[in-house]
Amino acid sequence: MILEATNITKHFGGLKAVNGVDLRIVPASIHSIIGPNGAGKTTLFNLITGAITPAAGTVMFDGVDITGWSPERLAKIGLARTFQRTSVFRNLSVLENIALAIRSREGLSRSIWQSVRSEEAIAAEAMEILGRVRLRGYENSKAGALAHGYQRALDIAIGLALKPKLILMDEPLAGMSRGDRETVAALITSLRSALGVTIVVVEHDVSMVMRLSDRITVMQHGQVIADAPPAEIRDNEAVRKAYLHGSFAT
Repeated sequence: MILEATNITKHFGGLKAVNGVDLRIVPASIHSIIGPNGAGKTTLFNLITGAITPAAGTVMFDGVDITGWSPERLAKIGLARTFQRTSVFRNLSVLENIALAIRSREGLSRSIWQSVRSEEAIAAEAMEILGRVRLRGYENSKAGALAHGYQRALDIAIGLALKPKLILMDEPLAGMSRGDRETVAALITSLRSALGVTIVVVEHDVSMVMRLSDRITVMQHGQVIADAPPAEIRDNEAVRKAYLHGSFAT
């Protein structure tokens, strides 16, 4: 397993936001987490990625106990995250956004003393990443001027610039047209296939989750109620009753 969360627990006052959750992620897989609003999905992401600290439980990443590590420290060992709302720097160009992430990974600052060779290497790597997310040709565009689907692709590219072993994506398809959702879904699949990156997704588009995922974890009221391949989740009566009201979206 590349990621193992055991008995992860976080209460906010009397609310059991995440209550004894176990999660196992297989390397080079696409693993989705679904559930109704308030199920604890994003809180679980926050606990895994160091935004908040669990009250109980442990998180192991690639054999290392990372419980309570900061997001910056996690990024350095290959665990990255994208957010529900894109985190691009809107006033910078697409290329500058990627270059900034590369400099952050390498501990470099942008200064007049940076060598020309180093800057050329950063630009070349940034262009390679843009090619992977199908944004070649947009490198000089302002990030804030991109269509929403392209901004989401740029957000994923920023995550890739950190050279992650695993990316957690919080609702990568949110607010998109059907066409944009198809484009980003295809991008997610291609990253796993081409780079072997492990991807964990929180997503509300159940029909897309069924198509994308190797495995699905279903949460309700802060707990896991099912964890299985898509076909088994589709036929799980507890999931139907608790989350999908008797039928799956198609």
